[in-house]
Amino acid sequence: MSPRPALLAALMLSLLAGCVSPPPSGVAREGFAAALARALPFAVGVYGVARSEPAAVGGGPAPHEAERGTPVMPYARVGAGFMIDNQGHLVTAAHVVTDTDEVIVKLADQRVMPATLIGADADLDIALLRIDSPGPVAPPLGRSTLLRPGHWVLSVGEPYGLNRSVAAGIVGGTDRHFSDDPELLYLQTDLALNPGNSGGPLVDASGEIVGMNMRTVVGAYGTPGVSLSIPIEIVLTIAAELRAGGRIDRPRLGAEFGDVSAQLALATGRGTTQGSVVTNVRHGSLAERMGLKVDDLVVAMNDRPIASSADLARVLLGWRLTAGTRLVVLRGESVLTLKLD
Repeated sequence: MSPRPALLAALMLSLLAGCVSPPPSGVAREGFAAALARALPFAVGVYGVARSEPAAVGGGPAPHEAERGTPVMPYARVGAGFMIDNQGHLVTAAHVVTDTDEVIVKLADQRVMPATLIGADADLDIALLRIDSPGPVAPPLGRSTLLRPGHWVLSVGEPYGLNRSVAAGIVGGTDRHFSDDPELLYLQTDLALNPGNSGGPLVDASGEIVGMNMRTVVGAYGTPGVSLSIPIEIVLTIAAELRAGGRIDRPRLGAEFGDVSAQLALATGRGTTQGSVVTNVRHGSLAERMGLKVDDLVVAMNDRPIASSADLARVLLGWRLTAGTRLVVLRGESVLTLKLD
């Protein structure tokens, strides 16, 4: 072999060796392990056990929803939850623990103990539990308002009964609203949520708990869809009210609403999608009493501007006093102020 081909061969071998050489020291290899180390001690498994098979909570899972509690032993539902203080209070999904005879919690150290159901908000699917095992420190609760599309997030739960399973994904959107959940906002992620993830913590890349994982909305052809979590601020607000009285005294407007589509904006000549369009008004509801009608465009409530259905849902979440409630709506060419006395 001439010196030139030998030199080329040696050069190629050197390059290939460089491609497979280990990364230099100092390059992070642990992924999200440090973040999980902060949150995992506060994540729990939750089991709702009944002596006889309970009726499906809320009528059972809708066809487009893949994430719900699943039986792992006779007449039991399994889900997840997380501590919200160091006094033994924790939250989970209401459908996991309502209409059961006993609630069992499995802690991070694998201890199992009964939990007391303090209260539940079936509409928002949030339940507050208490165990006789206060923690030494408070959990790392963060702020979902700091999340942006593209941020990394993690889920911890018991999918299909798998102990303390972890999944990673990214935020796909914030302030998501669906007309069939008229007074609730979600965080959208691409996390793989399966039966047993309901009620578990949504964790950000720094290890702070920023939400409660709920369910996955599956595409029309069974394709993987988007996963939904309730922001931690909403969870803590509901938990505080449940702790104070065991129930939520929140008025219900009794109307379904959604975002203004581009087609509707053009058809009405407004040229903007701002506002929230009413899609349904229930008979006998507060909305009907106010005179709200289908196709009304809500642009303000109680002097707060409404730019989207998420804005209206946010106002309704904090709505407590019905007297003096005002809605400003566009109906055709008219601007109307609807009042509730």
